[in-house]
Amino acid sequence: MDLYARTAIIILGAAVLVGVLRRLGQSAIVAYLLLGVLVGPSLCGVMRADDSIQHLAETGVVFLLFFIGLEFDLRAVRKLARLATGGAALQIGFTAAILGGLGLLLGLSPTAAWLLGFAGALSSTAIVMKAFEERGEDDSVTAQASLAILLGQDLLALLGVAALPVLLAGGATGSGSLLRLFGTFAGLPVLFFTARLVLLRLFQRAALERNQEAFALASLGSCLAVAVVAQVLGASLAFGAFLGGLVFAGTPYAHQIRADLATLKDLALGFFFVTVGMLADLRYGLEHWLLVLVAVPILLAVKTVVTAVTLRVLRHPWSVAAGAGLAISQVGEFAFVLASTARSAGALGPEEHQLLIALSVLTMMLAPALVTWSRRFGQAASGWLGQPVPREWGRRAVPDRQELSEETQTLTRGARAVVVGYGPVGRTLCKILIRFGIRPTVIELNLERVQRLRQMGREAIYGDAGQREVLHAAGVAHAGHLLITLPNLTSRIPIIASARALNPDIHILTRARYLEERKILEEAGAQAVAFEEAEVASELARLLLTNLGVAQDQIGPEIERLRSEIALRTGFTMIGPKGQTVVRDVE
Repeated sequence: MDLYARTAIIILGAAVLVGVLRRLGQSAIVAYLLLGVLVGPSLCGVMRADDSIQHLAETGVVFLLFFIGLEFDLRAVRKLARLATGGAALQIGFTAAILGGLGLLLGLSPTAAWLLGFAGALSSTAIVMKAFEERGEDDSVTAQASLAILLGQDLLALLGVAALPVLLAGGATGSGSLLRLFGTFAGLPVLFFTARLVLLRLFQRAALERNQEAFALASLGSCLAVAVVAQVLGASLAFGAFLGGLVFAGTPYAHQIRADLATLKDLALGFFFVTVGMLADLRYGLEHWLLVLVAVPILLAVKTVVTAVTLRVLRHPWSVAAGAGLAISQVGEFAFVLASTARSAGALGPEEHQLLIALSVLTMMLAPALVTWSRRFGQAASGWLGQPVPREWGRRAVPDRQELSEETQTLTRGARAVVVGYGPVGRTLCKILIRFGIRPTVIELNLERVQRLRQMGREAIYGDAGQREVLHAAGVAHAGHLLITLPNLTSRIPIIASARALNPDIHILTRARYLEERKILEEAGAQAVAFEEAEVASELARLLLTNLGVAQDQIGPEIERLRSEIALRTGFTMIGPKGQTVVRDVE
């Protein structure tokens, strides 16, 4: 069976398994891991035990870490600094010490025990936050506490990923190793700032010229280029990919890059977890089933308890501390990166490597369920320890980054609008929204307008509003209104459809050129349509009547009659008591 046939089997199998497991309420990640085990060399053998699996895994890791870097929020790290640094350091330190000590009791070498302890202490930001997001709890207090620890873990893990190849090259001691380590850590900041200086200018030019094809290709090329240069400097390819993503994090281009490469991100995520499943050796699991069966609950218990105690020391209530502890008790994707690097360097033997892979696969499969149970577990733990659950527990942690009462949250929930396009119509709508206390977020493909709006303190996003990632970044999922001012029909339809899928309750108001467009736009999900044709006809009629010398008291009623006739042709009745216009659908 050639590579194309095997790849086709994997992709079709992923489609079937994801569909089936999603119907059963399971995460797509569980499907990818399960598929990897099924098609791997230890079961069906669709993929052979050769270097191709390792290359697939490395490719998946490179793109996965590029997207992690792209979405890495340094502002969130600063805001959650105490938790993200001190909390994560305590959690990793104590967890690694306990797990490493257990490894020594099992007869592992000190190096292998330390590596397994450190790798096992890490959790999966991608899985945990995706699970919270799918449950609509990504802004809860428990999710924010989990995120803080996860961000700190990622920072420490990245230091480990960068340092490990150098430390393991010829041993962790010796002036040669230390010199290489110093050269790597000195060269990486230079690479980061140079890439940020050069690449941001390149992307600015592509954005100003509105060359979307060049923009997307440059995004992909930048990821690979920075990764390769970082590898030349002595870091791993995976760390270089993260650095490539971090170059664009927080820039005006980040949302559009995510949108352009959204499909690639999903594929990278899928391939990564499929290859992790492929690396699991079922024969090892069958031969050491008791060890694996005992190790999984011990690992989950150790990580849950250490994380909960850490958060409690940092003054979080037990309900939050225990819930977050359970939510992040799985082994994460960085463990696989560290294990692969250590295995290649000979620091981990085949059995230690397989033990870590087995623990990673099994706990990742449990991760969505652990997040689901975290809320109840936190409540139960708080009750066991005699601490009442705080009233604010379970509410949104940072609604619009401010503490609001429940009543205020209810009243202002719809007080946010997204405006697509900032031409003359968009500018007028934004002024009206601000005047009435509604915060607008503008989506615009004109980079100069976006930069000008941001300088004015307004919320603006550079990107194509027809792509779901851009709409999501603009806050459409929580907005009350979406106003589309683009003149082109083909541009408006995908925006309406994507926005309706993200937020079924949002009010969508759109511009249209011709009366015939009404049915198409309403079928796509628009609720109100403003027709240029109707307005032009009315205004030309007013100018004509004025030019003909018709009295003003006759022009007003005539224009209203004309508007009513136009409305009737489009399926509406217009009634104007006391000079007011009311629009009502007659269907």
